Amino acid sequence: MLRISQSSGEKLFTFIIISAIAYNFINSMYSESIGYISILSILFFGIIHGANDIHLILKRQPKNSGYIKVTFYYVLVILAATLSFYSFSGISLLFFVLFSCYHFGEQQWTIINKSIDNKIYFFSYGLFVFALLFYFNIEAVIDIISKISNLELLYEYFEYLFYFSSIFLTLTTLIYFNELKDQLIFQILLFIIMIFSFKYLDLMDAFAFYFVIYHSIPSIFEQTEYLFGEISFKSILKYFKSALLYWVFAIVGLIIYYYLNQANELSLNLFFSFLAAITFPHVIVILKMKKN
Repeated sequence: MLRISQSSGEKLFTFIIISAIAYNFINSMYSESIGYISILSILFFGIIHGANDIHLILKRQPKNSGYIKVTFYYVLVILAATLSFYSFSGISLLFFVLFSCYHFGEQQWTIINKSIDNKIYFFSYGLFVFALLFYFNIEAVIDIISKISNLELLYEYFEYLFYFSSIFLTLTTLIYFNELKDQLIFQILLFIIMIFSFKYLDLMDAFAFYFVIYHSIPSIFEQTEYLFGEISFKSILKYFKSALLYWVFAIVGLIIYYYLNQANELSLNLFFSFLAAITFPHVIVILKMKKN
């Protein structure tokens, strides 16, 4: 099974590398259009990669488990997280980043070898990804954080975060080298492309680049294999069909929200709180899926 997992994982890594190079090529040739591509890719792949969470939960549940009941509790968690983010934006923003650090690292380092379960390393890698993204876009990040939480952060904070995460990642890589060595060549290639991309893309495009190509699409493939037992055109089509209804609801909700709140000064806060809130239950669902 490990050999099969490694083979499919290596193919997926190759796909990620080709897609990442293509994205940067498009940006160099049509920089005025890359923003639209980034937004559309987040709205499609970014949202739909979490739209099958209910099916993932029910996959290992008894057959009599209530679909409506699970959906109700899932939505309830999202609403509670949204309220928490809106009421305590600074603390919730911090937890959102920390959750995402682990989630990003876990997804990227279990593509080839799904047996890896090193939470410390997953977190250290994800932390570096965020630190690197922030480091190359400090002004934009400070502005967004200020609008969301009214916190005025200094440049030095992000520089310190970058230095700390670099040291942390280096140490954990050395400590867990034997566990990671079978995929280091692939990860180093992705690492180099990521640094180059973050340096020359603005914040929105850089985030879309990583979130869609490095995270969402690989997650879709992995979820497809978990739900339908294989990765094929037919099974991927099944994945998108099963996620379509939830994706449509999410897009319609975002459109309605935009027209109701576009003149509201707190619009960015509310919008981001919604996007952040759906991350919390998704991280837990994927964690349980990987354990299975």
